[in-house]
Amino acid sequence: MPDLASLDGRHITYLGWLDIAAGKQFIVYPLDGRLVGIEGRFTPAGKKSMCFVCNRQEEVALFTAITKARPANASPDYYKAIGNYMCVSSETCNRNITDVAALETFLRNVLG
Repeated sequence: MPDLASLDGRHITYLGWLDIAAGKQFIVYPLDGRLVGIEGRFTPAGKKSMCFVCNRQEEVALFTAITKARPANASPDYYKAIGNYMCVSSETCNRNITDVAALETFLRNVLG
């Protein structure tokens, strides 16, 4: 988890951090009046591309999260993963965000 004391609150829309050893990213965001958190697989792309969160050209990685929602008659083995390319650096992404609609839609889809 990042050092919360060193974060500049003026430039934080979501709190995100990487666990490089596990290949996971964690995101915490205030959605619909409550704090929600998701974790997902983080696979660096090794190139610059468009980030789905901030909509800027930055160094990206594929962030894939497994949804919590299941169809009514789904088998016990059912799962659905949703993935998008997002900035490798949460700090850079937070500075670039001008609209949270894409982030909120993604979180709602993952959380179900």
